[in-house]
Amino acid sequence: MKVIIKDSKKIFKKFPGIKSIIFFTTITCSFFLCLNLSAGNDCKHKIGDKKEFWTWDLNVMPPENAKLQATCRGVGENVYVFVSDDVWIVNVFQKDVERIIQAFDHSTPEISIDGDKGIYEILTETFGKPPDVDNDPRIYFLISQLGMYHSHHFDGFFRFIDETKCKYSNRAEILYLDCDNPSDEYHLGIIAHEFQHLIHWQYDRDEASWVNESLAEVAMILCGYYTDKKHVARYLNNTDSPLISKGHMSNYGACLLWGSYIYERFGRAFLKNLVLEEADGIEGFKRVLTNMNIKDDFPRIFGDWLVANYINTNLLRSKAYKYKSITLPTFPTIKHFFSLPVHDTGKVSGYAVNYLKFSIERAKSKKLRITFKSDLLDDFLIKIVKIDNDDLSNSKVKDVALSEPIEVFDVTDVGTNCREIVLVVSVLKTTKEPVSYSFSASLIPCPETTVRR
Repeated sequence: MKVIIKDSKKIFKKFPGIKSIIFFTTITCSFFLCLNLSAGNDCKHKIGDKKEFWTWDLNVMPPENAKLQATCRGVGENVYVFVSDDVWIVNVFQKDVERIIQAFDHSTPEISIDGDKGIYEILTETFGKPPDVDNDPRIYFLISQLGMYHSHHFDGFFRFIDETKCKYSNRAEILYLDCDNPSDEYHLGIIAHEFQHLIHWQYDRDEASWVNESLAEVAMILCGYYTDKKHVARYLNNTDSPLISKGHMSNYGACLLWGSYIYERFGRAFLKNLVLEEADGIEGFKRVLTNMNIKDDFPRIFGDWLVANYINTNLLRSKAYKYKSITLPTFPTIKHFFSLPVHDTGKVSGYAVNYLKFSIERAKSKKLRITFKSDLLDDFLIKIVKIDNDDLSNSKVKDVALSEPIEVFDVTDVGTNCREIVLVVSVLKTTKEPVSYSFSASLIPCPETTVRR
């Protein structure tokens, strides 16, 4: 049937809602046209293309290789979005695809380092270009049901075997994403996290896990997705959890804090140089410091970071002990002593931390004498935080040099303005088991001239 409209005004008057229908239909059609046209003529795929992928079945461990059928539901400037056929219009909808492409290609939240840039642009500027094994600059996003193992739910991953000629390789750059609310801020943060891993693979394929995860976590922060705050809270509630370990498991909360801290202290160029540096772990960190002519050393930076996790106030003048890009959800767990003298023992894992807090009664001309003992004293890092007037912004930080099996040191001028002392205790080596130590603390008179024993 052919319809000729001679007088559109009469039609609009008779059917007042038709203007809105025409408007939204035009906008929708234009959007889908843009999704394809913006991709250019060099696309390997268009919306509607079907493809079979290798993936992992994560319901068993170790994961098993499995095949999956998916359909292309969106094409952006830097991405193909494929969705497993069994979750389309069940878990994943067109609005999810649109939002994912918008975030990856065009814009990120206002709290990102540049809200007018997408995840792709922010992270390639920061860390470098991703690999391109398939001679196609676009990254594949494959959205499916990733599964669960022993109550652990998987949000996303990058398979390095896709960059190889392995039998189960897809021979393409692919990020695997879960279908549960795939376009919410949490899962957009997962995209930033996994995209950093993909980029990192291009330059350093055997980087220490804690470094790689720290950079992946700060990638989320750079893009405006502080969505792993729950991991930060979990870490601060149990700080005897190492930042650095020899295994492949990393503490995401500690890594997020460490990645954010080194970004704020040294800038984005430092992050990129860490990715480009072939040496791994602490050695790679040291080389980047040297190559960038930064007059600092890893133990001091690590110790300052531990203090920052306790103080963390923007009112403090020193930049070494605070965050600007994030807020901490809680204070770290401390062991608090309300009365003196005290004699106690403790254990701390390598590159973890104990916070020992001493509250001091009001008194004049006193000093706090601390005796610290351990069989591995040379490996300990200890810092003293003096807090004046119960105000963290009035904190003073001092290093303690340990050289004897039983070390005695004094904290002077306590009892009047300074009535809180925090001992930050860590071990600068990876350990299989926590390291034991003992300590005592007592108030003694403070003569006009203090002689350190």
